[in-house]
This record gives sequence, C-alpha cells and structure tokens, in this order.
Amino acid sequence: MAEGDGDDDKEEIAWEKLMDKAVSLRGDPEVEALLESKHKELLYCAVPLDSKTGQVPAAPDGTTEAEAREAWYRRKLRSLSGDRRERRKLCKALVKSLKKLGEKYADAKGPFAETTSCDVLKDGGPQEGPLIIARLAVGLAGTRFEGLRIAKERPGVYQLGAKLLVAVQADLEGGELLVHGYFDDNNVLHPVRSPVLAFLEEHGAKPAEDVDCDLFGGSAGAKQVDKQPAAATEESASKRARELPPGWAKRESRSQPGKFYYVHEAKGLSQFERPTA
Repeated sequence: MAEGDGDDDKEEIAWEKLMDKAVSLRGDPEVEALLESKHKELLYCAVPLDSKTGQVPAAPDGTTEAEAREAWYRRKLRSLSGDRRERRKLCKALVKSLKKLGEKYADAKGPFAETTSCDVLKDGGPQEGPLIIARLAVGLAGTRFEGLRIAKERPGVYQLGAKLLVAVQADLEGGELLVHGYFDDNNVLHPVRSPVLAFLEEHGAKPAEDVDCDLFGGSAGAKQVDKQPAAATEESASKRARELPPGWAKRESRSQPGKFYYVHEAKGLSQFERPTA
C-alpha cells in the first residue's frame, strides 16, 4: 500500500459509516434539526441510493455527493479540510452524536418501547423510518448481513443495501416485521412475505462463484446463484476456506466502486485488509 493510502482508506470507511448511520435516522426530528442547522450538506448525501447505479443521486441543484462532501469538510474544518485524519475525526464525532440520538429507538424502556411495528407503519409518521430500520437491523444482528445499509425510500418501502427495494409490513398476530414483497427493475412488486434475514439469504445471497462478494456491490441476486453439483466437493471446500471469519462482512465502497473493505459491526472494526480471525 502506497504511503498515504492508509489514511485515504480510513477516511473512506469513516465517511461511509457516517452515511449508513445518518440515512438510517432520516425523519427523526432531532436528527433533521441537527443536519439542517450544522451539517446541511449531508442532507443531500444521506439519502436512498440510485437502484441502477448504487450511488447517491445528485441533489436537485445538481450537486454530487463528492461535491457536498468536500463542501462540508471545507466549512467544518476550514484550514484543516485537507487533513485526512481530521476528516475522519469529524465523521466519527458525528456518528457518535447520531448514535446517541438513535438510542431511543432500540431502548427497551424508551419512548417507542410500546409502539408496535404495525402501528408505526399504519401511521407513517416522520419517525417511521428510524424505528422500522432499527427493528429490521435487530433481525440481522449476528449474521453476515449485520450492519447492512437500510434506508427508507417512501412509507412502507425500504432499500436494503444498494439494490434491493422491498415493501415491509408487520404480522398482525405476532407483530414480526416481514418483507411483504420486493420490486423488480420495472417497479413490479413480487410478493414473498418473509422475515428480513430469510429474504436476504435467498435474494441477497452471495453468488456461487465468489462466496466473499455480497449484495452490497449489487452483483448478487437470486437469479445469479446457481446450485453446485453434489460432486464438486473440492470446489466447495475451497470456497469454505475463503469465507470470512464470524462477524465480518465485505462491502463495496459506494464512492469508489470496485473497491471493497471489511467491517465487524459488533466490535466496531473496519479495514481494507482481509481479516483472518
């Protein structure tokens, strides 16, 4: 790795973790007020991705994510805006603030503890997104999909990763959140009625030719996964050897397509080197 690449990589990871956290909390009044008053450039970055490109769409005035990002750094850091470590520190500080604002959605004794998923989806208020996303994330905790970027696209419709757009509903009897259906490229809804993890295991599965790629890069999908012949034992063993250690997931950088990094959400780790344990 060339000198300076390490700081570039760390900044990139810090930025994408910030965007994942910010987009999961859009709609929350406190988060919206914070962004509007102190981080207005991020209002155009923390949005659902373009399902065709997997990238953040340009703002209404044509401003790109890269332009808004640089403007934010310049305004917040001034003379230090070119310092990679200062940029990383700024991202981490805002992530910490956002996590604090988002604690109420996961708090078992918080203001939403008694609010059912059915009720929040029915009401469709400004806090639907943060609450539903927090509960969808619970269903992915401890799996290879933990930390998946989830964004509210519109009431009752959520984006999983960069490519999957799904409709969600709550089971009327148990209250469990279910993927009610997914939208194809023509915006046609296909009913599935499945828990989010089971849905992702089928429709966001890793392609057979590369067990270390996943839906984050947009290359995976149910139609792309071919079942392996029973006789292919050596090939299967090789694939298992390339699997990531428990808790780790591989993600593609949205601002640098084709470049991947590894994250361990439970331990708060992120790196570009492939983990071995």
